Amino acid sequence: MKLVISEYLRTLKERDELDRLLPDLLLEMGYVPVARPQTGNRQYGVDIAARGKNAETGSDELLLLVVKQGDIGRSEWDSGNQSVRQSINEIFDVSSKSNLEPQDKERSIRIVVATGGDMKQTVQENWKGFVNNNQAKACIEFWGADVIATLIEKYLLDEHVFLDEDRRDLRRALALSGDSEYDRQDLHRLFLRALDLNDNGELLDKPKTGKALLKALRIVNLSAQTFAHWTLRDDGDTRQGLVAVEHALLWSWHRIQFADEKNKKDALDGPFSAMWWGYYRFAKQYFARIQPYCFVENSLTRFASNGVESSLVTFEQIGILASIALYLALHPAPTEEEKISWLSNAGVVIDTLEALLKNNGVSSSPCLDRHSQDITLALFALFGMGRLEIAKEWLRKLFRNVDYAYKAKKYVPIATDSLDDLIEEGGWLGGQATDRMMEMSWTLATIAGWSVILGMDDLYEVLAKNAKDAYPNVCIQLWHPEKDLYQYLYFQPAHFDSGATEAPIHLPPTAEEYRKQMNMIIESEFGKVFFDLHATKAGLVALDFIAHRHFSTPVSPVIWYSLVDKSTT
Repeated sequence: MKLVISEYLRTLKERDELDRLLPDLLLEMGYVPVARPQTGNRQYGVDIAARGKNAETGSDELLLLVVKQGDIGRSEWDSGNQSVRQSINEIFDVSSKSNLEPQDKERSIRIVVATGGDMKQTVQENWKGFVNNNQAKACIEFWGADVIATLIEKYLLDEHVFLDEDRRDLRRALALSGDSEYDRQDLHRLFLRALDLNDNGELLDKPKTGKALLKALRIVNLSAQTFAHWTLRDDGDTRQGLVAVEHALLWSWHRIQFADEKNKKDALDGPFSAMWWGYYRFAKQYFARIQPYCFVENSLTRFASNGVESSLVTFEQIGILASIALYLALHPAPTEEEKISWLSNAGVVIDTLEALLKNNGVSSSPCLDRHSQDITLALFALFGMGRLEIAKEWLRKLFRNVDYAYKAKKYVPIATDSLDDLIEEGGWLGGQATDRMMEMSWTLATIAGWSVILGMDDLYEVLAKNAKDAYPNVCIQLWHPEKDLYQYLYFQPAHFDSGATEAPIHLPPTAEEYRKQMNMIIESEFGKVFFDLHATKAGLVALDFIAHRHFSTPVSPVIWYSLVDKSTT
């Protein structure tokens, strides 16, 4: 396990990654952090400061951490204002003199250079000489990836949390991380055990509280991040890593909702915050890998053997890119400057989504009815980022292809999730789709609603006419969540256990009439559900969108219905 943790640590950056992990480690070691890392403030060499007793000497000490990224070589040791030597000298000149609080003046000072890498041989003699020359001023140590991994295993992942069966499950998961068909069941078992949840997402007897709960959340996060890191290897499947990180994030949020207010606050401020940033970190890496393929025609599906595979791959990526864009665009930002930065990053993802839609013709031919979730997320993201013309152009193509599919009974977005049904009865590989595959449709309702939102009344009215005349036996429907949605949304597909189905939907002949129906839904009890969700109240709206896509739960219509009459603003 030390090797696994050490490998993970080597991927962490200094800012917002390694320095978010170290304060938790120090707390478990018995230290009380007095200064946490802050962006923009001058720190005079100190990234993290903490008070506590030295476990070896028993003396009270002030622990000052200098956090760096990667290996320490000659340039990192003594080259510029951000070098290790310069940082320690600043501590001697400023932090250990004028910045000390009265209660710390009698404490011994220990300076630790902490990094997720190693110290290179080229600088080891310089380091030894520097430490010896300054031992009268402070005890100076180096914590590389292997030392930090040992401390993490000892203090954060003790035997009460990281059981032998957890280790076995994680090792099996790592071994299978490169298999695109792997269902991550070993990782899920580990998560459930750590979070005290049964297979239905219900809390077990005598669940963990306090520090034990925080440790359990950390082990879930570390396991997911380690698995995700493994998928970045040449033989790995990065999609598996992203899905694992999402799963850990969603199940952890689900578990935290069972805690009392104090435990909930501690969990959100500590381990869950690390998970939230962990998702950002890995989504960024995933995006960097997928982005180039979106700008080359049909590059995403170049290895697909048929139209079914092409459609499955393309719509999965549409949903993933949309949820990443929404995470960035809706990320809480305390200042206007940070808000602009997050929106700028979201714009880069939207540019990539736009390129994917233009360069892949199959992006207008969904093969599963549940792809309506991916369509809604993408249209919501395009709408929110002001790409209305792109959204309209894509919706026209979607309607053209889906309308043809139902008329010709070929290439239909089938009403089940079975790939066997898709191949045998969907009309995608020859022949026509069976009536069973066409008996219901979320996709048609999705196109109808978005055509009204985007002011495409002519498209809506053609759809309404064809639904009545050309494919009258298709039951157009939508799913509306009810008040118990939060019990299921973050753990499993929610529409099997919660909510109500609006079916059949008889589309009125004019867009104005349907617009009135949509507004009635917004004003009904269904309209209150989304805004009562805990994640929404906590300002983490993007978590709900991730949950909808991850578990293939239909996106609540009231969310996108709320955009009616806003296309001009």
